[in-house]
Amino acid sequence: MQKVFAAEIGNESIVINTIVDIDTANPKLLGQGISYTTVHHGDIEAGLNSAVQDLEKEIGTVGSLDEITIYASSLVPPHRLEKLKVPSYLKNKLMPSSEAILRAAQVIYEEVGEVLVIDVSPVWTNVYSIIEDMSQETMAEDLNVINNPLSLVKLIGEKKVMDHYGSEWEKLNTINPKTPKEMIFCAELTAAAIGFALKRHAKSLNKKNVNFNKIRWIVGTGVGLTQFPNALEIFQESIEKFRDRLFEDRKGIAILLDKDCILTSLGVIPKAYRKATWQLMRESFGLEN
Repeated sequence: MQKVFAAEIGNESIVINTIVDIDTANPKLLGQGISYTTVHHGDIEAGLNSAVQDLEKEIGTVGSLDEITIYASSLVPPHRLEKLKVPSYLKNKLMPSSEAILRAAQVIYEEVGEVLVIDVSPVWTNVYSIIEDMSQETMAEDLNVINNPLSLVKLIGEKKVMDHYGSEWEKLNTINPKTPKEMIFCAELTAAAIGFALKRHAKSLNKKNVNFNKIRWIVGTGVGLTQFPNALEIFQESIEKFRDRLFEDRKGIAILLDKDCILTSLGVIPKAYRKATWQLMRESFGLEN
């Protein structure tokens, strides 16, 4: 049983996904460990070890990270990464999160055709597409649904937000919404971020004369979206608002949710495990293999 760890190193959290039997016809996502990041303290390894401890509560003893095959993506900008203490077992195995998502999107493109991926993370809402063998990305740090949503609220309309949620709307904004009002507010921010990001990406593609209508799959990922029990419904409704304007062949498009929030992690796995990557993607999208 070959086991591989795929980690996501963010500005707020560190996630470790454990994949077993990756070299077989039936790979499995065994478990997931989550920890607050230690990037702000100049150290990556402490946060990884903490995520492993969380993982061990689910799957039992894991062992030392330097004895396990591990790959990782990072939201940390390269200039900051150079100043951090990066463990030796991640040497040549750490890539930017945006590159990891594009690699995952490339697998989808090779299997089903043109694809659009919308990543709603705590710090941005980015859109990636591969159309006619050409990759495009639109980065949008102002479409921030959790850490600093003021720019997004201004795009929605501050008066509109205050009319609905009062002058203390900021108290409803949390990385882990629990109350009904928090859930509704955070879901509204997420839906708005998806809509604005999609419009920007479409505008960018139109300027380059890229045919947006060739898209076959639209995939939603990122904890800012997948954390909601009704995440797929939120995502589908957000896309549906723009279908008539952006997509001529509306019936030919599948709108899918990366429910395990594993797309970025799968993007860091080497090409040697491509079959496993595709199978785990399909399972996360709720599709039968």
